[in-house]
Amino acid sequence: MTAAATGSTGPTADPATDPARRARPASPVELGLALALLAIGAATSCVLASAWLTLHVGPVPLPLSVLAAGAWSLFLVRVAATWSDSRIVAAFPALVWILTLVALDLGPGGDMPVPVGLRGLALLVFGGLIPLWVATLRISPAPDTHRR
Repeated sequence: MTAAATGSTGPTADPATDPARRARPASPVELGLALALLAIGAATSCVLASAWLTLHVGPVPLPLSVLAAGAWSLFLVRVAATWSDSRIVAAFPALVWILTLVALDLGPGGDMPVPVGLRGLALLVFGGLIPLWVATLRISPAPDTHRR
């Protein structure tokens, strides 16, 4: 007896077309927990990138944290986009990252851990603005059936 005759789809069934294997949408609790963890990751990334921004190798400044912050922020935006079709959900990690950077520089005591200059601007652009732009202007290459 074949799989078609018994009505079973077998292990080679496409999850997008098989209703038994289709992914369920995330519940509000799951989405809230995911966004909280993404916010923690974004804020931690911003603090670490700010701390390592003034790295020098001899007399040469080496702002590797700018590239690392940009890559990590883009990753967080992509992960957030998998949880919902909403662009604000996708942009949430980038917004948290930008707000954390602003809070660091406007914090008590007048300390400014991110220097005003090209390195500070590069950190803002790569770590926050480019991921925010990608999250809000993204075009999904293929529709995902598991999104809400």
